[in-house]
Amino acid sequence: MSDTLQESCLLPTISEAPRRASHGAEQPPCTKPRGRSKHRWELFWRYWLPVLAMLTLIKMESTDTMSGAHTHGFLARLMLWLGLSIHGALLDLLNMIMRKGGHMLGYGLLCLSWLFLLRGSYWLRHEYRLCLSGIQVRRLWWRVEWGTLSVLLTFVVACADEFHQMTIPSRDGCWSDVGIDTSAALIAATVICLRAYLRCRTTPATEPGR
Repeated sequence: MSDTLQESCLLPTISEAPRRASHGAEQPPCTKPRGRSKHRWELFWRYWLPVLAMLTLIKMESTDTMSGAHTHGFLARLMLWLGLSIHGALLDLLNMIMRKGGHMLGYGLLCLSWLFLLRGSYWLRHEYRLCLSGIQVRRLWWRVEWGTLSVLLTFVVACADEFHQMTIPSRDGCWSDVGIDTSAALIAATVICLRAYLRCRTTPATEPGR
């Protein structure tokens, strides 16, 4: 997209601000009470809700019902229902793969949810969301601080989860799981970073107007 269209999308709110202030005109939309209320609801439904859903799912997983013995029994019944003769060491291996894979999937999605929350709150706060379909500016899609904070928050949740499991007789807190969870978060953040760079590989890494 041309620079002219980029400027027409982002710069009016900057260039018109002094004129509005000098003529005593109405405040920009982002400062209106109704606009703030709309942003709060959109921030909750689009960005906070996925985070809360993933935290609830992780909390549900960190119970006696989802212990290794229970998932092992579930997997054995599933193999029997499928007509597969799998038992012993092979079934133990499948159970471990399923559990560790679930760790990586769950915490990878949690990291993505944190990252999208941080990015979405920035978009809403700066009124950029309406312009994103036509503007490929890397700093609107990825920032190191977003990725770092997302991984850090995921690490904190993983530690809290393992501490909680230590209080359940049928569960064992395992620090290797924290490493797996954090690795999944790093992979998720790296994917978003690479996607942002591929999306914006032909544009500068600064925002218009800066």
